[in-house]
Amino acid sequence: MRNNRFEIFSTSISQLIKAVQCLKSRKMAQYGLKGTNALCLSQILHSRDGLTATELVQQGEIDKAQVSRCMQELTAKGFVYREDESGRRYKQLYRLTASGREVAEDIDRTVTRIQLAVDKNITPAELEQFYSTLYKLCTNFGELLEEEK
Repeated sequence: MRNNRFEIFSTSISQLIKAVQCLKSRKMAQYGLKGTNALCLSQILHSRDGLTATELVQQGEIDKAQVSRCMQELTAKGFVYREDESGRRYKQLYRLTASGREVAEDIDRTVTRIQLAVDKNITPAELEQFYSTLYKLCTNFGELLEEEK
């Protein structure tokens, strides 16, 4: 088994990514949105006072240009607004509109439903160990990428 762990890991991660993207796309299509939009809406929903674009970049580990496009899309759809239109865009707080809050809460409920469905038959201890190990693997892969630059 040791010799084929990388293949098992690669195939499993690929299958998980496809499944997550499919589930995300289905839900987001209801609102004409993309996956990044869901992440930004969720982050703003769970913040106390809204978030700046800079905070969205940092918290979601999303590219700055991608956050900028995302906020433009969400603003155009009436889901978010900037607290103050004057001043530097990346320092302005984005907040949810009433319709944005409805969408964000619906997405949140869907994520919770999916999480409960995929967590079935797995104990909390097993999940904790899995996510701990996954985090370590991600860190190790990131370090390997940096070393190979």
